[in-house]
Amino acid sequence: MAKHPLDQLIEQRIKEALDNGDLSNLPNAGKPLSDLNLSSDDLLARVVREQGGEPAFVTLNRKLQTLLKRLDQVKDPIRHKALEQQIADMRTKMAIERERGV
Repeated sequence: MAKHPLDQLIEQRIKEALDNGDLSNLPNAGKPLSDLNLSSDDLLARVVREQGGEPAFVTLNRKLQTLLKRLDQVKDPIRHKALEQQIADMRTKMAIERERGV
């Protein structure tokens, strides 16, 4: 099974936290974990969301939606064509991010 790009960093941070005693006496220690049935991607997405971050794909999608709304308002053919190119570029970036899975 291929390792997730963040596995090494996560393992390093866990080891550092253990060495520093940061994981001692945590609330809910010894209780079962509720999200064991989630895939690693779903769990990572939840953690990122709860910590106030968002994947690059989500950020790019929000920007794409803004560009698409502007496209309907642009009447000048040259500006319309330029905006279409921006939209195509944004879709390419989104496809790359989706493929990277980060």
